[in-house]
Amino acid sequence: MPGLTWAGWIAAAILVGWGLWERRRARWAEQLLAEEKNRVSELFDRLSIAHWRRDLDTGELWWSPTFRRLHGIADDVPAERERIAAMLHPEDRPHLARDLEAAYAAGGGEVHYRLYRSDGELRYFLLRTVVVTDTVQGHRQVYGINIDITDHVRLERTLRERTAYLEAIVQQLPLGLSVFDASLKLRLWNERFGQILDLPAEALREGVDFGDLVRYPAERGEYGPIPVERAIQERRALALKFEPHRFERERPDGRTHLVIGTPIRDETGQVLGFASTYTDITVQKQERAQLRQALDLLRTLVQNIPAGISMVDGDLRLLYWNDRLLEMLDLPRELFERPGASLLDVYRYNAERGDYGPTADPEAMVAAMAARARRFEPHEFERTRPNGQVLHIRGQPLASGGYVTVYTDITERKAAAAEIERLARTDPLTGLYNRLAFLDVLEHEISASARDGRMLAVLFIDLDRFKSVNDRFGHEAGDAVLRETAHRLRERLRSSDWIGRLGGDEFVAALPGLDHAEAAAQTAQSLLEALAAPYATGTEGAAAEVEISPSIGIALYPQDGTRASDLLRHADLAMYQAKKTGGARWHFYTDAMDAAVQRQLALEQGLRAAIRDKQLILYAQPIHGLTPSLPLLGFELLVRWPQPDGSVLAAGAFIDVIEGRSELAEAMGIWVARQAKAMVETWMQTWPDRQLRASINLSARQFDRPDLAQRLCCALGCDGDSSEPQRLLERIELEVTESAIMGDPRAAKGELDQLRGLGARCAIDDFGTGYSSLAYLKQLPIDRLKIDRTFIRDLEHDPDDAAIVAAAIDLAHQLSRDTVAEGVETLQQLQMLRALGCDAVQGYLLSAPMPPDEIVRYVERVDRSEHLPLGWSG
Repeated sequence: MPGLTWAGWIAAAILVGWGLWERRRARWAEQLLAEEKNRVSELFDRLSIAHWRRDLDTGELWWSPTFRRLHGIADDVPAERERIAAMLHPEDRPHLARDLEAAYAAGGGEVHYRLYRSDGELRYFLLRTVVVTDTVQGHRQVYGINIDITDHVRLERTLRERTAYLEAIVQQLPLGLSVFDASLKLRLWNERFGQILDLPAEALREGVDFGDLVRYPAERGEYGPIPVERAIQERRALALKFEPHRFERERPDGRTHLVIGTPIRDETGQVLGFASTYTDITVQKQERAQLRQALDLLRTLVQNIPAGISMVDGDLRLLYWNDRLLEMLDLPRELFERPGASLLDVYRYNAERGDYGPTADPEAMVAAMAARARRFEPHEFERTRPNGQVLHIRGQPLASGGYVTVYTDITERKAAAAEIERLARTDPLTGLYNRLAFLDVLEHEISASARDGRMLAVLFIDLDRFKSVNDRFGHEAGDAVLRETAHRLRERLRSSDWIGRLGGDEFVAALPGLDHAEAAAQTAQSLLEALAAPYATGTEGAAAEVEISPSIGIALYPQDGTRASDLLRHADLAMYQAKKTGGARWHFYTDAMDAAVQRQLALEQGLRAAIRDKQLILYAQPIHGLTPSLPLLGFELLVRWPQPDGSVLAAGAFIDVIEGRSELAEAMGIWVARQAKAMVETWMQTWPDRQLRASINLSARQFDRPDLAQRLCCALGCDGDSSEPQRLLERIELEVTESAIMGDPRAAKGELDQLRGLGARCAIDDFGTGYSSLAYLKQLPIDRLKIDRTFIRDLEHDPDDAAIVAAAIDLAHQLSRDTVAEGVETLQQLQMLRALGCDAVQGYLLSAPMPPDEIVRYVERVDRSEHLPLGWSG
């Protein structure tokens, strides 16, 4: 380098050498530090101490193998703070980060935290940290030691719980408890201790001297007429002996305490103190005295109770008996009073006089009875003596051997029970068998007919128009008719026949031993004639007699059933068939009747499955405004049930099943509401500018349960706070029939008011076919009346129908309601309805109900005016 002197070269060489040496020294120091860290870390791992370090300047984090093992972290998982944070108990995450930062700022500290290991176990840890500055790099390093304190935490919790349990037990003991140490200082007591000894609460504290507590009763004179200090010294001297003691002490107030003391010793026998219990036994002493009196009284009572009593020992020797036993069993007193009398002597006496029944060998009978008695088992049975007396005998073994036997005369009770059983099996009004008894008799006759191979007939008899008797003349007259019916049945039927009344005006008869079915028909005809004769009602005047007739169903064994329940059910079906055909006749059961019932049941089961498996669909029939352009207002949604053969059942095929089962009606109604909601949401998205409304029908059964509005709102999703459900509900119209409303008009109005308040529209469906009150119609929150199709069908031909429709439209308009005509099928009907001022129409003239996938095409047709009927001019 030009211009550099030798001195400069030397200085430069020295500087370069010094720099090289410094860098080498730094590497040596860094290497030594790393080796030292590794040695410390290895030592910590050998000691199973979880540790880690973190460079606060670079964020670099390192976990020891022990740290990973305690926290359930695999070796190949990167060391990241976020990973530990995710494992922390949710309640510890906020404060742990805050506490660590505070510790870093302070140069170190302690933090407690809880952590969920990867296996789901919750563990407790103590973290101790220290912050140092790396002398090599100058970085701030955090060193942390994590101590698993889970076992310690659990032990502390267990100790706290056990201490709490013991404290609760001590305080809840029904006796006083005190524990004094070897210096006679109070260490443990409960509240009851102070109450029993009448010690002031402020005197009871840990460490108080025994003598200080004894002073209170001594000053009250409870230890006798001796000086207080002397009494204290004597009691203290006794206590210092630390001897077990038990005694009763009567206090001046008359109460008695039982005091039991036990010394407490360690494993070497050294006295640690003594524990004493104090029990107020005043009541027990009184009870013992009362018990002695009761025993004396019991002896008197046993001797005078109306039951016989005997007691024998383990050798069957007679120990005790009362006079009632001798009277009840007609036993001589000498038999019991002679020395060594035993139960075997009683057995022998009764066996020889035939009290146990005839026997050729009385001794063998006595030996058998003695063998059973020596088993000393509890026994209870009834025995009828030759004189008809019924005894209830109950024996109970004694712990010391032998047993006590109680003999009760239940002759009258048995007779009364037989009468009660007869009454329980008898209809109280007519004296005939009731349902339960008749079924028992019928089962018996079926068994007998099966053995004899003969026919049995069951007749089910129902009185036609019987309700009118009760309504017109009162229930007393109705009861008179029922009693007379039972009388006539008894007169016409054989003595071998059985008659029962099932309830109301339903009677049954079982005719066993028939040779042919004609015999049953002849009997039914005879009963028909007998029951058709006028009945006296017991009232005065010209209407004192009524004429009613029976409907009789006949089921035959074995062809119509082999069980009582089946025969009764089939006879019932035949009776209903007779009633359907006009009544006042009899009818044999046929398989077709049962088949109809089975079809109904199969339909119901299939319908339940269809609802459950979402097999039903909603068809839509359009509703058009009755203006020249016939604008589309919306659709009535109608349930359809696709069948496996490809056909589709309309609701009329299964509506009776739905209306007959409340739970089905509810499930169907909720399903329809949810489907309607989904369809309306689709319409709102597809045609945002159209105000298409969906009309759904509510079943009368849905009104049987309260909170209909709430259930529908839940199904329609309108029970939230947003306005979107409100907009959706405004597109729903709920159709109810007059009969559904008039079942309970007030309740129906309340439900409809709630729905109307949420935005839904309400309409009366099939208006004019039911019974309704115009007063209620005025009050109900109804927007629309739907005129039933029965009035539209002959509108152009029947002036009466035209007048009814005109009146309905006028009535609706007077009440500010709209009208919809259902079942419009001809252009002339449409034109007449337009002339009458009807507001809207629906029917096959415009469109049949269509599946959901055809709705879009139909709306497009409406947009092109292709829906207008041919010849319509508006």
